[in-house]
Amino acid sequence: MIDPAVAPAVVFESISKRFGGTQALDGVSMTLRAGTVHALVGENGAGKSTLIKILGGIHRPDRGVLRVAARACEFRAPADAMIAGVAVVSQDVRLVPGLTVAENILLGHLPRRRLLGVLPVMDRGTLRTRARAALARLNVRIDPDQAAGALSYAERQLVAIARALSRDARVLVLDEPTAALERREVTRLFDTVRVLAAHGVAVLFISHRLDEVIEIADECTVLRDGKVVDRAARGAFDADWLIRQMTGRDLEELHRPHRLEFGDIALAVETAAEPPAPRELRVRAGQVVGLAGLLGCGATSLLRRLFGADGSAAIRRGGRHQVLRHPADAIRAGIGLVPADRAGSLVMSMSVRDNIVLPNLDRPSGQRRVGRAETDRLVVRLIERLDIRPRDPQRPVRELSGGNQQKVAFARWLAARSEVLLLDEPTQGIDVGAKAAIHRFMHEFTAEGGAIIFASAELHEVLAMSDAVLAMKQGRVVARLKRGAEYNERSLRTALGG
Repeated sequence: MIDPAVAPAVVFESISKRFGGTQALDGVSMTLRAGTVHALVGENGAGKSTLIKILGGIHRPDRGVLRVAARACEFRAPADAMIAGVAVVSQDVRLVPGLTVAENILLGHLPRRRLLGVLPVMDRGTLRTRARAALARLNVRIDPDQAAGALSYAERQLVAIARALSRDARVLVLDEPTAALERREVTRLFDTVRVLAAHGVAVLFISHRLDEVIEIADECTVLRDGKVVDRAARGAFDADWLIRQMTGRDLEELHRPHRLEFGDIALAVETAAEPPAPRELRVRAGQVVGLAGLLGCGATSLLRRLFGADGSAAIRRGGRHQVLRHPADAIRAGIGLVPADRAGSLVMSMSVRDNIVLPNLDRPSGQRRVGRAETDRLVVRLIERLDIRPRDPQRPVRELSGGNQQKVAFARWLAARSEVLLLDEPTQGIDVGAKAAIHRFMHEFTAEGGAIIFASAELHEVLAMSDAVLAMKQGRVVARLKRGAEYNERSLRTALGG
């Protein structure tokens, strides 16, 4: 139970915000208490991002009052929120790639000293010391002198969190902080969050991973269509309750029975650039093969090589030997890739329509060119099939939610008539309803004879969705699990070394 006597760190009083014809927030009231972790959940489009941006000083409410430390605040810029003790670590991690890790952590308050008592210069020693201290609070070992541009997504996320902690924030907003972290990093982060809460920090935690919400949150507020539909304290909410409140319905059981017989081999790996791709990797028509491993296991690199995007790969496809040296080779071979980084796979400034038809723009001259009218009809059919919202082919992709952007990425390969899909974290950072839609599409794609190679950091998701799982370490397969008595999370974790 949350002690009502605990001082409120943030109070939203009847906050409303409209963008054009869209009512993003409608009378939202919510209290964040010092020393607690408060989860904010809801489907994409429920209003979470808008509420966070109001707290972070990016948007101003049309109506209502925001109070921080009992004072009414009208933040006009993110700097105002930071001065008030609010730090926001957004899902879209923003670091300056040309600066070091230490410079990114202390950006905006870099330590200075005077050279020869006169000339102001950066104090590199103090900079490293403070950066190491901020990283140590997360128990993270990252070289503070390393360039931020060389970091992985997960490392960038940890540096962004360290930057927020370095400013002694009294209110910390974590927006999908674990999206690219493996379980050990999640555990480490949660330990840090609990320490921060124990020292009086109010933590607002946003995640689509409901098991994490249940694990870390002292209190939970659910948004739907811009309104608060319910709230509950720890012990009074579980996954079923969260799903019902978020969606207004019980989701159907997605993990349908798996068949044990499949069609011909759709893709088999022969050789690839270093580290060598596993010869054990092959997928048949109608089959989902999962890749599971800890952060840095090599699954992402492997999928990119099989798409010709990160070195070359020799494969057998349709009974024929082929070498993939470029994504165009993979596309011609009927292979599509949906990467973990949506921003890197979609052209955000282009429309939904143009993103969907992008792989077909360089159609070989020997193939029939599709007219614009026929293309437009195809795009409309795919928008309907995948339930891409809003149903506007001309809408810029950047204006869509993460889940709908992911659906556009899938629609692209349906338009290209791909027969093999390479999926890297396809449900990362999307809400439970969009995740259900992606899972449903995967079932339909394989039921129609397609083949999928699928990587996810969520081991239960890999096990549930796959017909066979390859456990990977350092780019190599260390175990293969087939459906049967030993096909479970315990066996997979044992194969991965814990």
